[in-house]
Amino acid sequence: MGDRLLRFAGIALLALAIFFGSVAISQGIRDRNQSNVISVTGSAKQRIVSDYVIWDLSVTSQQKSAATAADQLAGWTKTIDAFLLAHGVQSSELAVQPVSTQPVSPSSGSSNQVIGYQLTRSFEVRSSRVQAIASVAEASAGLIAGGVPLSAQPLQYVYTKLAGLRPHLIAEATKDAQARAGVLVAATGGKIGKLRSVDVGVFQVTSPNSTQVSDYGEYDTSTLQKDVTAVVNVTFALN
Repeated sequence: MGDRLLRFAGIALLALAIFFGSVAISQGIRDRNQSNVISVTGSAKQRIVSDYVIWDLSVTSQQKSAATAADQLAGWTKTIDAFLLAHGVQSSELAVQPVSTQPVSPSSGSSNQVIGYQLTRSFEVRSSRVQAIASVAEASAGLIAGGVPLSAQPLQYVYTKLAGLRPHLIAEATKDAQARAGVLVAATGGKIGKLRSVDVGVFQVTSPNSTQVSDYGEYDTSTLQKDVTAVVNVTFALN
């Protein structure tokens, strides 16, 4: 009876050893398969030329009475309108905003006291004729020389075909990642296998040769030419 119990206990221990050994081996295989990959970052850049422009400008009159300020502002508005049309700005490209009115209080004393009124008229030019509008903006200094207190913002240069450019840049960035992975793996005598995953980062639209980047993506509007950069993180299997 004792011998049977010993044999049974031995068989049971052997079975347990085989079971736990199998679990350890299978876990090792899974870990090896999970780590048998390489992740590489690739990028692609393309220089583009903006195809759309936005130009914001305004003029402000401040007088003791709102009526006097309105009359002065109306005269300046007429002058600006005539200037823009004479320099080729089309009516469909020009938006003239309603007059905004702001009471003026003294710099010290009661804020309820009104010593004048400030009236502002804003204009916005939006056009695909980039060079033509840039020329108008350059000539607008003549308005200031003529006595119109024009306030003009820098031109905003926009590229409207970015959506069509994205697929090409993503493909080029992925090829760049594949080439980098190939070089790294070849140095150790291995080969890269099938693509496992691709993580596409945000696009960066920057001034030429800029190093400015953002986690949310840059979109520079200050320059006519821009660099569009795509970055991807690609994971490949290893053979």
